[in-house]
Amino acid sequence: MKIAIVAPSVWYRIAPPEETKYGGAERIVYWLCEKLVEKGHDVTLFATGDSITSAKLAPTYPYSVLGMNKKERICWNDITDNLIHLQRALFMAKEQGIKVVHSHVYGDTLAASSAKAFGIQVLSTIHNSMSATDMGRANIIPYAFARNNEYQHFVALSKSQILHDDARLPWIDIVYNGLDIEYYKTRINIKKSSNTLLYLSRIDPQKGIEYAIDAARKAGMRLIIAGRIHPGKEEEFFKSRVEPYLQEGVLEYVGEVSDKEKLQLFSEVAALIFPTFWNDVCPVTPLEANACMKPVIAFDCGSLRELIEHNVSGYIVPPLNEYRQPNIQGLVDAIKRIDQIDPKDCFDHVKRKFTADIMVENYLNIYRELEESKNG
Repeated sequence: MKIAIVAPSVWYRIAPPEETKYGGAERIVYWLCEKLVEKGHDVTLFATGDSITSAKLAPTYPYSVLGMNKKERICWNDITDNLIHLQRALFMAKEQGIKVVHSHVYGDTLAASSAKAFGIQVLSTIHNSMSATDMGRANIIPYAFARNNEYQHFVALSKSQILHDDARLPWIDIVYNGLDIEYYKTRINIKKSSNTLLYLSRIDPQKGIEYAIDAARKAGMRLIIAGRIHPGKEEEFFKSRVEPYLQEGVLEYVGEVSDKEKLQLFSEVAALIFPTFWNDVCPVTPLEANACMKPVIAFDCGSLRELIEHNVSGYIVPPLNEYRQPNIQGLVDAIKRIDQIDPKDCFDHVKRKFTADIMVENYLNIYRELEESKNG
């Protein structure tokens, strides 16, 4: 089958996990391409020229502007380059006779409106929340205008994404993100249980880092914080709300980590703490923790209940206590029960439900349906 995949952005390249530091969506796209090629499909990846893939690489931009190459800087909230990237992909797909394009670009409705003129069916996987509360109504409005575009189709990453969809999109299916389970299976390095927790996420107040710090301190655990800090508000937040605790010696900030460093961290900690209030649609990090045989402690927000099996691969904690305040004590109680989780159950949980092979088969079914409807 002839398939075109469009990378989420030109901010970061698509590459093997060991070659990158940031980008859950980029990692998913990499595995999607690799597995499709492995299954014998003719795959073209539209991405930056410095990307690494087994698919045919069609560069829409010479290099990643926020990734490996530092020659250019663009605003984090400016998606203009990403929309140009998708528009170029549609032009190139038409030239190559590709009829179905799988876009992972946020805001792609602004470019996919031309899909009819190209005679191309666009399948969109949206890696962001579709909640106006989370993303701002101005970022949701363009999607509302895509509801009647017969050439653009939407696949959700979780039930939660559909539940919190303020654009009321006509979702055609749900396909959860999946990991290359063999990649983790060959790299698992379980060490003796420790008194350390891991917080692994972008350093953003919405991601719950303050709750993680508070819960770890009250549970008598060390906390390792790993993640990117974007310039501006996130940098100011880190200096004012996180840095003071570093001086106490109960937590450590190790910065943005490579995949090798991440796997090493997973081997050394007791669990991943993921107390976000954000409507994460299908975060990769909790799945990675489970794949490394580590339980996850998370608030019952977004898709976390769909990804974590309570009492099996971790603990789902009510986000608010009886006083309608963040439920720190609930996190503490869960931390004290970490030893009750069997590490093998964590790995088996991901293997049953969240592998790249499962993800690819689900997408292939959708590609085939779109091909048939086009031909029909």
